Amino acid sequence: MDCKRFVICTLICVGLSFPVFSQTIGKIVDANQQPVDGATIVMQLPDSTYLGAAISAADGTFILEPELESYQLIVQHLLYQTRLVKGQARDVGIIVLEPKDYNLEEVVIKGEKPLVKVENGRLGYNLSVFSQKLAVNNAYEAITKLPGVQESNGALSLAGASSLTIVMNGKPTTMTAEQLETLLRNTPVERVEKAEVMYSAPPELHVRGAVINVVMKRSNDYSFQGELSTYYQNKYFNSGGANGNFRLSTPKVTLDVMYGADNIKTLEYTNLLSRHTLSDKVYEIIQNEKLSSKSWMHNVRTALECNINEKNHLNVAYTGSFTPDEHNRSIADGSFQQSNLDKFTDKKMHNIAVRYSSGFGLEVGGDYTRYTSDNNQTMFTRLADNSENTYTLTGGQRIDRYSVFADQKHNLANNWSIGYGLSYRYAKDFDFQTYDNVTGNIKPENTEAWLNEQTTSFYFSLSRNWASGTSFSVSATGEYYTIGNYHKWAVYPQASLTYMKSPNHIFQLSLSTDKTYPSYWDMQSSVTYLNGYSELQGTPGLRPMTNYNLNGTYILKQKYIFGLFYTHTSDYFAQSPYQDTDRLALIYKNTNWNYMRMIGANLILPFSIGNWYDARLTLAGMQARQKCNRFFDIPFDRKKWMFVGTLDNTFKICKNLSFELTGNIQTPFIQGTLDLASSFNLTAGMKWNFAKDKCSFTVRCSDIFNSSMPNMKVRFKGQYLDMNSSFYTRTVSLNFTYRFGEYKKSVMKGVDTSRFGH
Repeated sequence: MDCKRFVICTLICVGLSFPVFSQTIGKIVDANQQPVDGATIVMQLPDSTYLGAAISAADGTFILEPELESYQLIVQHLLYQTRLVKGQARDVGIIVLEPKDYNLEEVVIKGEKPLVKVENGRLGYNLSVFSQKLAVNNAYEAITKLPGVQESNGALSLAGASSLTIVMNGKPTTMTAEQLETLLRNTPVERVEKAEVMYSAPPELHVRGAVINVVMKRSNDYSFQGELSTYYQNKYFNSGGANGNFRLSTPKVTLDVMYGADNIKTLEYTNLLSRHTLSDKVYEIIQNEKLSSKSWMHNVRTALECNINEKNHLNVAYTGSFTPDEHNRSIADGSFQQSNLDKFTDKKMHNIAVRYSSGFGLEVGGDYTRYTSDNNQTMFTRLADNSENTYTLTGGQRIDRYSVFADQKHNLANNWSIGYGLSYRYAKDFDFQTYDNVTGNIKPENTEAWLNEQTTSFYFSLSRNWASGTSFSVSATGEYYTIGNYHKWAVYPQASLTYMKSPNHIFQLSLSTDKTYPSYWDMQSSVTYLNGYSELQGTPGLRPMTNYNLNGTYILKQKYIFGLFYTHTSDYFAQSPYQDTDRLALIYKNTNWNYMRMIGANLILPFSIGNWYDARLTLAGMQARQKCNRFFDIPFDRKKWMFVGTLDNTFKICKNLSFELTGNIQTPFIQGTLDLASSFNLTAGMKWNFAKDKCSFTVRCSDIFNSSMPNMKVRFKGQYLDMNSSFYTRTVSLNFTYRFGEYKKSVMKGVDTSRFGH
C-alpha cells in the first residue's frame, strides 16, 4: 500500500479529524541548512500593524495565526542578520538567515545558555549540550544527570514526585521500564534533541504523573553517521560489552540501526542477623548470603522514519532483547542452614511499534510486545539438625501485550487548543512453575495461572498559551480497568499552570493523579524459596496504588529551581520482611498499605567559576507518613523526616578534557517496618575528547567507599532483624567511543521487566 492510501485508510478508521483553523507555518535555518532555535518571528500587516509573534522551536519550525492574504514577517536572532519576508501563502517555506559579521576589537561578549527552557509548561533540557562536559556515554546516563533526577539501585526518581515514567517521542510503549532503560543505554546522547521534564503529564502521552519525555532528533538531509563504542567494567567481577549505532538519512527516509552485546557479571553479598521469636522462644539466626549472576545480553533496534511530506510522518521500529543462559546462584551459610540455589533463565523480548503523525493534529499508532522467560532451579538445603530440603523447579512466563492509541489536537483562535483521544491496552499473561524431586520439610505448590488485563481510556484537554510565555492546561481522563475479576472505573484529572512574569521569574503549579500496577508475578499465589530460611510469597488480589501529586515550582533566571510538593498514595504496596510467628521462615511479600503520604521541598542551585568549574547543588527535605492496618499481625503507623543532598562538580581542564566529582548523602528513612540507615555515594569521572571530537574516552569510579547501600534493620513489635548489603558496590568503568560520518550532501529543493519477570 502506498503512503497516500495509508493516510486515507487511517483517517477513515479513526474518524477523529476535524477542520482546523488556518495557520501560517515555516522553518528557520542557517546557511548550512541547520535549524535555528530561538529566533523571534513577528507578523505584521504591510502597514506595520502588529498581528502576532512566535519563537522558532529546536527544529527551526514556527506557527503563527491567523493566515492572511498579505502579510510580512520580521525574523530576528542575536547571531544572525534580521530578515524581512513578505508572504501571501499559508506555508512560507524555509527562511535562511545569514550570520552577523562581528568586527569588534578588544571587546569580549560572553553568553550563558540557560540551564532550563520552559515551553508550554514543560522543563526542557538540551541533553547533548547539557552533557558535553560530563562523563556520560549514552542517553540514559545523561538523564540521570538532570536536575532533581536521582538513580538508586537501578530506579530513577524525581524530587517531589511519587513516581517517574520515561517515554520516547511523547508516545506510550508496551515495553517495560527496564527494557526502555536498556534501549536508552544503547542510544547515543547526540541523537537526543532534548529531554522534557513534566510533573503532570498531559493526557496525549497516555501516562500519568511525573514524566521525562526523551525527544529524538529528526534528520532532514542526506547523511550517513555512526558510532562504535566498547566498555569495560569491574564490580568485583570483570564485565564489558560493545555497541554499534548507524543512521542513514535522506530528506524523505531515515534508517536507524543499533546492536549491542553485553557480558554481565554481578555479585551481591548480605549479612543477616535474625532474632526470631517462635512460641516464646528466641532463635538467633546468623546468615551470610552471596548472590551472583552471569549472562550475555543482546539488544537490537531498527527504526524507519518516512517523511511523507513536511507535515506527515510515519515511524516503524523493532526492538529486541535476548538473554540466553542467564545463571543466577545463591549460596547461604549460617547457624540455621546451609543452602545452594542455582537458577538458569532464558529471556526473549520482541517489540514492534508503528506511529503516524498528520499535518492537522492527528496521531495514531500502536505497538506489540512479546516476552518469554523460561527458568530451571535446583535447591539443596541442610539445616542445623542435619535434615535436608531439596527440590527442582521448572517455570516460566509468557506475556503478549498490545496497545493502540489515537489523538487529535485542534489549534483554535487566540492560542487556544483542545485535544481528545483514546487508547486501549490488552495484556495476556501465563505463569507456571512445577516442582519435582521434593524432599524435606517444605511444601511447594505447582501453579498455572492466566491473567487477562484490559485498560481502556479516553480524555479531553483544554489549553492556552500566551505570547508572554504563560500557559495553562486542564484535562480529564476516564479509564476502565479490568484484570481477572477486578473491574474499576476511574477518572484522572490533570492541571498545569505556568506563569511567566518574565524570563527571569517563572512559576509553575501542577496537579496530577496516577495509578501504579503491580507486576503480574506478584499477583500470583506462588511461593519462591530463596534459601532454607527466606521465601518470596505472591499476593493474589494485590490492588494497584493510586497517586495524587501537587507540585509548585519557582524558576529564577532559568537556572535556580525551588519546589514544594505533596503526595498521597492510597493502597501503596511495598515489599517488607516479616518473621513468621508459626515457623522459622523470613517472608518477603507485597502488601497494600492504607496510604503513603509525603510533604517536602527541594532546591536546585547551579553555580560556576569562570570557564573551568561548574557545579550544581541539589537539596531535598521531606516527611513521610506510612500507615498499614493489615501487615500480617503487626499493623504500623510511622512518620519520618528525610533529607537528601547532592553536589555535582565539573572541572574543565581544557577544551577536550574534563573531570567530575559527585557526592550524594541521604539521612535515615523508613519503609514499612524497616529502618534504613543513612547512606553516602561518592563518584569520580573523567572525559577526554580527541581526534577532532570523533573519539571520546571516559573513566568513572562510582560509590568509591562502598557506602551507597544503607544498612537495614527491624525493631518493631517483637520483630528483630539486621541486614547489611553494603559490599561490592564500588564500580570502575572505562568507555571508548568512535564517531564517524561527517559527509553530508546539500539538501535538494522541490520500546513495564517492571511488571515482567519473577
